[in-house]
Amino acid sequence: MTGSRIARSTFETPTPVTAIGEAQLEQKAATNVVDLLRDVPALRPNRVNGSGRNIGLSTFNMRSLGSTRTLLLLDGQRVLDSSPVAGGFDINIIPAPLVERMEIVTAGASSVYGSDAITGVVNVILNDKITGGKLDAQYNVSTHGDLRQLSVSGIYGLKFGGGRGHVVMAGSYFDTPDIVYQGARDWGRQGYTLVPNAAYTPTNGQFRQLIIPNQRYSSMTAGGVIVTPGPLQNIQFGENGVQSPFQRGTNVGSVWMTGGEGLMPQPDFGIIQVASRQYSGFGRLTYDVTEDITLRADVLAAHTEARATNNFNYNNGDITIRRDNAFLPANILAAMIANNLQTIRVGRYNPETGINLNTTANNYYRYGIGLTGSFSSVWKWELGGSYTYAKSTNLGHNNRNNINWNLALDSVIGPNGQPICRSTLANPDNGCVPANIFGINSLTPAVVAYVTGTSSQVSKSYSGIVNANVNGELFDTWAGPIKAAFGAEYRRDTVNSISDPISDISGWRQGTFGSYRGKLEVKEGYGELSIPLARDAGFAKSLDLDLAGRVVDYSTVGSTAVWKVGGNWAINDSIRLRSTYSKDFRAPKINDLFSQANLRAGNTVIDFLTNRSVNVNLLQGGNPDLKPETAYTFTGGIVLQPSFIPRLQLSADYFNIDLRDALIVPGAQEVVDRCGRGDQTFCAGITRDSTGQITQVNATVFNAQTLKTSGIDFEVNYRVPVGSANIGARIVATYTDKLVASTLGGDVDTAGQLTGTYATPKWRGSATLTYDDGPFNFRVLFNYVGKGKYNNSYGSLDLNRNNYPAYLYTDISMSYDVTDAFQLYAKVENLLDTDPPFLADNTITVANTASSQFYDQRGRVVGIGTRLRF
Repeated sequence: MTGSRIARSTFETPTPVTAIGEAQLEQKAATNVVDLLRDVPALRPNRVNGSGRNIGLSTFNMRSLGSTRTLLLLDGQRVLDSSPVAGGFDINIIPAPLVERMEIVTAGASSVYGSDAITGVVNVILNDKITGGKLDAQYNVSTHGDLRQLSVSGIYGLKFGGGRGHVVMAGSYFDTPDIVYQGARDWGRQGYTLVPNAAYTPTNGQFRQLIIPNQRYSSMTAGGVIVTPGPLQNIQFGENGVQSPFQRGTNVGSVWMTGGEGLMPQPDFGIIQVASRQYSGFGRLTYDVTEDITLRADVLAAHTEARATNNFNYNNGDITIRRDNAFLPANILAAMIANNLQTIRVGRYNPETGINLNTTANNYYRYGIGLTGSFSSVWKWELGGSYTYAKSTNLGHNNRNNINWNLALDSVIGPNGQPICRSTLANPDNGCVPANIFGINSLTPAVVAYVTGTSSQVSKSYSGIVNANVNGELFDTWAGPIKAAFGAEYRRDTVNSISDPISDISGWRQGTFGSYRGKLEVKEGYGELSIPLARDAGFAKSLDLDLAGRVVDYSTVGSTAVWKVGGNWAINDSIRLRSTYSKDFRAPKINDLFSQANLRAGNTVIDFLTNRSVNVNLLQGGNPDLKPETAYTFTGGIVLQPSFIPRLQLSADYFNIDLRDALIVPGAQEVVDRCGRGDQTFCAGITRDSTGQITQVNATVFNAQTLKTSGIDFEVNYRVPVGSANIGARIVATYTDKLVASTLGGDVDTAGQLTGTYATPKWRGSATLTYDDGPFNFRVLFNYVGKGKYNNSYGSLDLNRNNYPAYLYTDISMSYDVTDAFQLYAKVENLLDTDPPFLADNTITVANTASSQFYDQRGRVVGIGTRLRF
């Protein structure tokens, strides 16, 4: 049973567990495992779309405290991150038909499973007893004519050796061939962006920030525009360098303006879906060596390819042109001389160099072996081990080499009367090609070849695990046997990440990561007891006490001990009370500790001092001085199965998590906002120049704060026969009362907030209604996202769109068994084609209209499929 290594049923465990069975999996008609968990309110959707690494990665993020604090298990065994550059295990690589059920523990379980189980555990349990086969093929497309996806999967199992052996094989393939942008939707073409209000003053009653449509670049054009204040400002350069006034709009800032001639980047760059292709396979052999000993050997292999675009290699008003530049138009030079200007600044988004194209290719291989047996009828043992190898290749195509770009921009007239790079005068063989930025398509192919290239990071990780587990009964008491489980584990993880030389010196325009390597070793031992205190007594049908403890030693951060105490009181067949209190931990991962610090350009923040958007460099990287996180978690709940309403089950569980020394990697805007609220911890991460403008934000991972969250999980299940049919209903909901981040600068509560690292609506829920009548099955799913704020800390005049209403999404699916072996099915997701709210962010890279992952951006998607059993 997940949440405990002691064998028992869900009803007997004190730990709250949500189970998703095989029937629910098929009714959902999910093409991958992550689709199944959108219906669990305690889990926040978590998918990477716009990054240069781990594109398309989907992970579990319980309680909105981060995916790294939710542990994923495969048949109760820990698995290595699917990518060496961390981020978690990509659950898409598990073939969907292989999943028999999933058990989700919504409480800390570090004492049972070790590090990372602070907020809970998701245990994917495989269907390794199947005999015969099953094939599943599905095609999906949106009613907007895009989001095409093809998936094919299958599983087959057979017995051999007179029934002593069993083999199961499974595989899956899915392909989403196209990158789909927000411009493919009406709501995405409107150019909504979060911008400062240029007219705002603290006393004029206007909003400080605005989320408004028709936002365009104010400081760059395709052929270049002069942004230096004075008589030359707003002269732009078109075809063949022809000059004309650049028509600005209103609410002009250093990055954005409303209307005018600027480019509206959002429709072209905001990604709804990345392009991806994935192959995965699994095989398992089990064989009864003797009556008491069974051998298991398995392998999981996957290959994933994904593509996503970023932006042009832009310069937002930061190109400096000297007065002796070889390509400077004569009238501009004359005006500079007349106004005693030694330099001018130009903005240009350089379309000749192409749009950044990021690709990811991941390979994952996990080999496992194990022996299980018994000492007696009540004592069982298990010896196991696994070896995992993962490789990730991340490429940034059409990336700009900023060193070469800066050399190319600095041109003069050479001795032969032709343009030449200033650097070539001193170093004639440096290969520099002078760049003319004055005009559309003025960058020649030779310049493009000189200043662009492909950034790369090839990372490999290796993990070896051996463990031993024993469980059974110690002795009988007046209330029954004391059950126990003991075990030990050794793990060694290694990461070796090699980047290109330019990445190692932060030389590309698009942020890349430098080379690093690291390793860690872990030694662990645990014990668990279930002690019966009463059976069939006047005050209890059963009363049990659970105790668990684990001691761990990390080569990187030292030793620690964690524990859990739980109680389970079944008053009668209808009422059960359960509670746990635990100390849990998460140790820093290799990349948290050792990844190289890199400067990343192209980040935009709104400065709280000036209320203006500014471009900043972002410093990110590991920190070898990190220490483990520690969490204290309390849960208490009630389970009702009233005898007077057969087949009805209800539960409510309170949770309270107190996470200390939390590891965080804040975003650039988050650092600035927290500093603006007086938090000196974050102010220390901001660098300003002599004029007071922010130039750099430090967001390196560090133990910065305490996170506290509390709330209640609800679940209702009911199934009733009606004639020849069965009608079922299941409601799962989570209410988050608080989610408080605390540092020396004070507390920030993000419960009821819709954007940000730890944001979550106060209410989330899903309701599933099913109708089964012979070969026909019909299902309706309602997903509810409660109302919330853009930012809880904003006052009444901080943002014009700070309050957002509740959203309800409706999915339907149906299936029909044509024969016992052949089934047809269909589904419609987001039946009403509900648009997302305008939760825009402020970034020059992607002006993302719907930056919150709680909402569907795809629109209505239709799928049809077939299943064949043999």
